[in-house]
Amino acid sequence: KLLSLTLSTKERLNHYKEIYKKIFEITGIPKIITDLGCGLNPLSIPLMYLNSPLIYFAYDIDEEDKNFLNKYFEKIKSKYNINGTADILDIKNKEKLAHIPNSDIIFLFKVLDLINNKKTNKNELIKFLLTKTKYLVVSFATATLTGRKMQLKNRTGFEEFLKRNNIQFNIIRIPNEIFYVITADIKN
Repeated sequence: KLLSLTLSTKERLNHYKEIYKKIFEITGIPKIITDLGCGLNPLSIPLMYLNSPLIYFAYDIDEEDKNFLNKYFEKIKSKYNINGTADILDIKNKEKLAHIPNSDIIFLFKVLDLINNKKTNKNELIKFLLTKTKYLVVSFATATLTGRKMQLKNRTGFEEFLKRNNIQFNIIRIPNEIFYVITADIKN
């Protein structure tokens, strides 16, 4: 029920198991996840079906979400073997972003399109995040808020950036969203 409160998590609700299964087939089972611009996405942790301990760092800019998520992490800690914390972070702030912990996976779900700032170079952000993780999972909407399909099924500019920089990636699709699972291991 809680996942149906926000549009992004509601759209993924019937697909979370599939998304995580496909992501973890590529990345392996993570021990540490960082979720940037997380919103209520951490509520989907039980749908990851992990049978091992997990450290989960959730970052967003909303104080109420942070407080709610910290209470949530406390409640699920023993049941799901999760050590989770939520904190405030504006990912456009390079100095504060530099202090995020190293992780097995960083989630950046539907966040890049929200960064409309001349001071924030999205390509530099991706390169920096790849120094903090083994895998970066970036997603983009493929439908508008009204549900109309966008003309671009893929993010060709984003894919070209990855190819130009010899960055390997896999694509996972669900209705209304495309996920790029990017590896920090750069091809030679």
